[in-house]
Parts: sequence; structure tokens; C-alpha cells
Amino acid sequence: MNQLLPVTKRQPQRSAGASGAVAIVSSAGGIPALISLLSALPDKFPLPIFVAQHLGRGASGLDRLLGWHCALSVGWAVDGARPREGHVYLVPPGMRLRISAAGFHLSALAAPSASWLSSGDHLINSVAALYGPRSIAIVLSGAMPAGVKGLRAVKACGGFALAQDRISSGAFEMPSAAIDFAKAEIVMPPARMASVLEIIAQAWQDGPLGEPAEPLPG
Repeated sequence: MNQLLPVTKRQPQRSAGASGAVAIVSSAGGIPALISLLSALPDKFPLPIFVAQHLGRGASGLDRLLGWHCALSVGWAVDGARPREGHVYLVPPGMRLRISAAGFHLSALAAPSASWLSSGDHLINSVAALYGPRSIAIVLSGAMPAGVKGLRAVKACGGFALAQDRISSGAFEMPSAAIDFAKAEIVMPPARMASVLEIIAQAWQDGPLGEPAEPLPG
């Protein structure tokens, strides 16, 4: 989408999480997309990033893989911990993550494998509730329609909804659902998303909530 998205039309709201945050949901084909996005961000990126990548329930080395490719600090979310800027927090295998003013809340996924489908919404909804209009939700490559409700929640509170484009997606079903049913307004390859995140984060730092100085390139 080659259009200018006027950030100034966002409606300011009071948010418990003043700095803002990014929530990412990904599944099939999502790991290369995560590497592409996260490796393009600087180590001083001023927002925490939460990632729900569809994984098996056993041990995973995703933290080491992403940490090898990017300058940000990458690790598994720990129950009771609090988010810090410039850190990437991964939802552990077999778990789902909710963020509140008290910190991280981890809970076990239900036995059916399809229970992961709701974990992305669980994460994004909590980010929207805590950070309000300073929420950014991203749906990357995946073969299942996850994250739609979460993106709707982010858009309803004045945040930003992004989805991976068809050409760069390993599986486009999940981004397609985000575009068609959640009306994600920024659609592009993951590497280009990094610059968009930097623009949004800088605007939030430079201006009043909801009133950055420049429009956002889409």
C-alpha cells in the first residue's frame, strides 16, 4: 500500500503503558519473517516487543536463533517480569502470555493443538488494554487465521495494525485474514516494517500522544 497514513487523526486516550509496545503474531513461515524484521531494528529501539510464534510444545532454540540475527536483547517471557524497552520477549512453547501493569502473566495452553490460535489474540488484547493508542500489532506469515480479534482491539483503541504482504509471506492465510477482517492498514515486507516502527516510536517520543509531527508512510 503506497499511501500516507495520517497519524494525526488518531484519537488520544490515556494509557497505562506510556512508552508503547509492539506485539507480533506469526506461524508457518514466521521465523524468517521475524529475522527479517528484528534484524533491521537498532539495539536502542525504544519499545518492548512481544512475540507469539507458533511453536511445538517441546524445548525451542528460537531465542538463540533470533538473538544471533538481531541487535536487540531476545529472551523468553518470565512470569512476573516487567517489560523493558529494546527487549524482545518470546512466548514460551505451550504457554500464552498476557501483559498487565503488574508485569507478565503466563498460563498453559489447553491440550488441543488449535488452542494456539487464541494465544495471539490473548497477547495482543492485553497490549491494547495496557498501552491503548500506543499499541502496535503485527501479523506475519502463517497458515491459520490468528490475531484478527487482537488487531481489531488495537485499532479500536487508536493503535496501529500491520500485516505482511503476500509476496514475502511463506504462508499468506494469516496476514490475509488480518487485512480482510481486521483491516490492517499497513501491508509490507517485514524488513520495511522496521523503519515504520522506528517512525512511530520516534513520533511518540517527540510529540503529544496521538499528534506526531509527520504522517506515516504506508
